[in-house]
Amino acid sequence: MNIGVFMQEYLRAAVRKPRQFLQARPARLCTICGYEGRFLDVGPRPEARCPNCSSKERDRIMGYYLHSNNIDMSSKNLLHFSAERPFFRLWRRNPGYVAGDIKASKVANTVVDITNIRFEDGYFDHVICHHILEHVPDDVQGMRECFRVLKPGGTAFFSVPLDPSRSETWEPPADMPPADVERICGWDHVRLYGRDFPDKLAAVGFQVDEIRFSPEDGERHRLTENHALARQGLDRIFICTR
Repeated sequence: MNIGVFMQEYLRAAVRKPRQFLQARPARLCTICGYEGRFLDVGPRPEARCPNCSSKERDRIMGYYLHSNNIDMSSKNLLHFSAERPFFRLWRRNPGYVAGDIKASKVANTVVDITNIRFEDGYFDHVICHHILEHVPDDVQGMRECFRVLKPGGTAFFSVPLDPSRSETWEPPADMPPADVERICGWDHVRLYGRDFPDKLAAVGFQVDEIRFSPEDGERHRLTENHALARQGLDRIFICTR
């Protein structure tokens, strides 16, 4: 039990949405830290967060895939953009772990620009890029750079807010005011991805698949979503190999 994180998450949940504790909830099992018990609401997302490690849905989907495929990151060269806290705590002492961000951060050990990655070709065994590309004006260059630094046979993981009702990604007109773009796409987002997102990854050279899980596992580990933001496809992670 991570007492410090647990107390912090329960206090935050009690302040932000105290009525959630009046509802009976089933025990969930975190795929990252192994905690079994009540998960906490995050805004409109019921039972979204593990109180023991702070994991969210997409974090636990990653954990589910790594555990199911017996992938051990401890001896790998791993580039992780804007690292999620559960994974940063887990991997930060690994010698090959690069937690990169565009600026200094408490969950980064290196400053990295996704459109100009200062590592040689084929350096990394794995690349993790969750909810980054929607902030990047030249997202195609970011995808190319991720492909370039990934070893042949390596694996990259991508996710973005994705509207499954759209067949094509929406790019705002150049003269659209930023406030209008954010109203449509979300805070600090520069586009809204559609179902063509995996095609964009494939266009730079990746072989693309999607992490899949059963409805039972989705419920057991709280990987699936049922809330107002579900249209953004927050429970979709694409596996890309080179």
